[in-house]
Amino acid sequence: MTVQEHLPSGTILITDSEALGCSGAVFRVDPLTGEVEQFALGGDLQGATGIAVESDGNVLVSKDRHFPGTGSLLRLRATTGEQSEVSSGGKFSAPLDVAVEADGGVLVADAASGGFGAVIRVDRATGEQTVLSQGDGQGDPPVRAVGLCAAPDGSVYVVEQNMIGGEDLTSRVVRVDPVTGARTTVTSGGELRSPCGVVVDAAGRLLVVDANAFPGFGGGVIRVDPATGAQTTVASGGGFAAPAAIAIEADGSLLVTDSDPMGTDRILFRVDPVTGAQKVLASGGQFKALTGLAVVP
Repeated sequence: MTVQEHLPSGTILITDSEALGCSGAVFRVDPLTGEVEQFALGGDLQGATGIAVESDGNVLVSKDRHFPGTGSLLRLRATTGEQSEVSSGGKFSAPLDVAVEADGGVLVADAASGGFGAVIRVDRATGEQTVLSQGDGQGDPPVRAVGLCAAPDGSVYVVEQNMIGGEDLTSRVVRVDPVTGARTTVTSGGELRSPCGVVVDAAGRLLVVDANAFPGFGGGVIRVDPATGAQTTVASGGGFAAPAAIAIEADGSLLVTDSDPMGTDRILFRVDPVTGAQKVLASGGQFKALTGLAVVP
């Protein structure tokens, strides 16, 4: 019997769609020192977007079709970073994020599938694609799925925005039933402008990273009560320019990537979930266009 080796628990993984001469890469970051190493590079990683870790330790990466090739879902072997294709083409158009359900199921948020975006379930063994939830075309222009996460209770949470940025008050967080695909809006408007990613903390609360939230569009992190939709600011301003992805560490600390669209700063922040204090964990170096973020369980 082959025993699958895992990356060390707590290891931080970041996708970069344009790193290393636009070849694309997945970086691993030491959570204690912030040291950055290459985990996988080149191959089909140009245009890499979301990232998630499977229970066997292997790593899933979504890839946008706007780069060479078609929209696809890749698997990286935990021990070597070796790439293989799980699924491509089909219902994929612009896959922007990937999440793993408690039972091992794989979900992809696609911003353009079917015209208004969709959440697509992918069979992890065969690559077969099934639309779980189709976008409803609401908003002008319509909001589209750009990020998602799977909660421990099975609920799927999706962030939707119109992808234009700026004063977009139609952005929202939607709960998707994992069986029927039924959609319920959890929260919309408020501080949300361009939500990019969502995670669930140990208390079941949602944490949304938004690239343009708050006055001045500096971006930040917003906590959302999944029952009432009430929004509470966790962190804003400070070093944030255009935060793009979010993950939670075992101790509850938040990790947020930020790529300043007007400059060269590419930063991984650690954010205190209580005070909102920001600390730079890693920056510069090989980073080019940070897109997805995950922590190895």
